[in-house]
Amino acid sequence: MPTFGIGGIRLKERILEVAKDVLGKFVDETTDMNNTPDWDSLKTLQIIMALDEKGITIPLEKIAKIKSISDLIYFAK
Repeated sequence: MPTFGIGGIRLKERILEVAKDVLGKFVDETTDMNNTPDWDSLKTLQIIMALDEKGITIPLEKIAKIKSISDLIYFAK
């Protein structure tokens, strides 16, 4: 997990908020597809699209590797 400065903390909070809205439940850095039954590949794409609307991008080549909130935070730009 990368270390975050002040901007990184805000980024993390925004990612957590978007993921919570899309998944409809509380999420934190330990939330992943294995412990969230409603989280499938379609939900991952919905999260990525919602993040993009907020100006947070995930590189296209990393999308298939996303299996957790930690992955979203790690790959976010």
